[in-house]
Amino acid sequence: MHSSPADRTAGSVPLFLDVLVRSVELAPNDIEIGLIRFSGWQLHRIDPLPAGFAGHAAYLVRVNYEFDVPAGEAPPAWAEVWFAFDAAEVMVVDAIPRAATVAEPARTYELTQQLNFVRRGEGRSLWAAYASETNVALPAVRPEVVSFGLGGARVRWRHSGGVRAGTHTAWLVLLAPPDRTELPVLAGGAYHLMADGDLDLRASGEPDAFSVRLPEAPEPEVPAGPAGDGRPRVFVSYAQESTAHKKAVMKLCLLLSEAGVDVRVDQDGLEHRRNWDEWTTTQILRTDYVIVVASPAYRAVGDGELTDSTRHRGIRSEYSRLADLLHRQRDQWTKKLLPVVLPGRRPDEIPLAFLPAIADYYVVPAFTLDAAAELLKVLFTDLAG
Repeated sequence: MHSSPADRTAGSVPLFLDVLVRSVELAPNDIEIGLIRFSGWQLHRIDPLPAGFAGHAAYLVRVNYEFDVPAGEAPPAWAEVWFAFDAAEVMVVDAIPRAATVAEPARTYELTQQLNFVRRGEGRSLWAAYASETNVALPAVRPEVVSFGLGGARVRWRHSGGVRAGTHTAWLVLLAPPDRTELPVLAGGAYHLMADGDLDLRASGEPDAFSVRLPEAPEPEVPAGPAGDGRPRVFVSYAQESTAHKKAVMKLCLLLSEAGVDVRVDQDGLEHRRNWDEWTTTQILRTDYVIVVASPAYRAVGDGELTDSTRHRGIRSEYSRLADLLHRQRDQWTKKLLPVVLPGRRPDEIPLAFLPAIADYYVVPAFTLDAAAELLKVLFTDLAG
């Protein structure tokens, strides 16, 4: 399940990463260019991706390199390392450190929906709220470090102002075709050397090539739904605030039904006259789970921001029942009440009474079994246990 973020020590990046899609590569361990030494890469597949990146795979890559300055020798005035990727479809979306003109301590970063790094607290991260315990550290950075090449197939870090000897760590977000299992990379570096006064020659280093294996996406863990009365029964609570939102909710209901869930939603059985007050109470009390679909109107009703009492009367009634049950039977209803965030919606659209900051909630970034795997796992696993 996905958990809301807790405070973590500086220097870690909470991300939605699965241990099954993480790998450590020895390459480019054997590459040396003068005093520059390259170490192995660490790769994480970012999953799931925001809808805007459909048709791609994204990876968070940790890069280690060091400047091996001999003891007693003055460090070079500047040095740089770079990596170039072979395919036009490969792009470096973002990288850190970007630029450090003054000394900076270890920082905490998060990834946004655009796959950009932001310092924690300066932007809202899509994955930070459901992080696994994967922590990523960016150590303290000395001036002057500047990155180049973002948005293309090459990334470069330049150190100036007196190069510090020792290991340096950088991170990049890499976008690649989803079917690639291996990625050829060209590595290079340069640093300040005095020209040969007699021959008027300047030393240079030749780039070297290596390949890294890309972690494959894990198989979705979607258990088959039990037949007959053994199916989990779910009531879907949502605000009827727009036609597009209602269609999205019905897509979710259809997806859950296809996965073997007994779904109860107010769009079923409309051919008969119904006492909605009694029907809603029955569905809430007799289902195994209640899915609360996040939306601006639901949040406004729950948090008392909608002052017009004539609007959204149905969701006002459902919210009041659910909030009351959660208050009276917190342990039971914390497990039964499942906030869900659909494509285009945000976690901050969950009403505060449903504990978005301290309890689990579930993002369904696309209407596929793969994208809904975490939600389906909860619906079936707890019922079977």
